[in-house]
Formats: sequence, C-alpha cells, structure tokens
Amino acid sequence: MNKPVVEVTVQSDAFHVSADASVLACELHGALAVCLYDDTQGVGGLLHLKYVARSDGKALDVTDNTLSSDLLLMDRFCKELRAVGARKQSWRVTILANTPAGLQNAAATVLDLVKAYFADSRLPVECKEYERATTMSIRFDSREGRIWAKSNQDTPAVA
Repeated sequence: MNKPVVEVTVQSDAFHVSADASVLACELHGALAVCLYDDTQGVGGLLHLKYVARSDGKALDVTDNTLSSDLLLMDRFCKELRAVGARKQSWRVTILANTPAGLQNAAATVLDLVKAYFADSRLPVECKEYERATTMSIRFDSREGRIWAKSNQDTPAVA
C-alpha cells in the first residue's frame, strides 16, 4: 500500500532530511535553497539559508560569525543526510537562489560560500540564480530529486 506524500515546510536557517516519500518546501525571498539528493539511495534534504533581513528587506551583515553559522548548519545538514543513508559520492546538489534587486553583494558572498562547501563533491553543483521582487516557492521531492520552482509571476516549472 502506498503511503501518502507528506509536504514539510522548511523555515529559513533550517533544514529537513527525508528518506521517506515527502515533498520539502520553502519560500525564497533574499534566500537560497540547497536541494541535495542521493540518486542511489532515494534520500534527500533541503537546506534554507537567508541573506536578507525579514523586517526591513535590507541585506544581513555578512560577517565572519554569520558565515560560520552557515557553515555549521551545512555541516549538520550533511551529517544528518549521511545518517539516513546518503552517500557523499552520489550526491546531486542544486542551489536555487532568489535575490531582490540591489542585494547581489550579500547574495554573492553566501552563494560563494555554499558553492565552495559543496565543490569537493565529485559531481558538479548546479546553481540557478533568480532576481525577483516576488517570493519564489520551491518544492523538492526528496525521494526522486525533482524540483519545482515558481514565483507569483511564473507558471510552475520543473527545475
């Protein structure tokens, strides 16, 4: 009997890992999502990092402390993926970033950090950057690695 697919919302500066049939979702606005999928084990996870303050829409101060916190969160994310069976040599990494106009510098710093972190994987990191004033919805099928991205201006598209 098939289990129903559960949708899990991943808040900013958090992650979720799943070995079950689930869709991981987040809303990007001045933030990025790392969708990581092991195509040999059917295990995936979504990490949601922000680089824009929520209240006033200005860029966060990208300090050493901020970047260190991001690194620690990425380490925890990867450790949890390995704990549920993901094998690093089989990881498929996709980074989706939504940057409002005028905040490219803060975005570039965080994106460069994330790209460098995953650059040691044997497979290339795919990165899709969007400049949108609207929020983007990301949906990630953790068992099959499919990604859907849409904004208020778009119709749904498979990434």
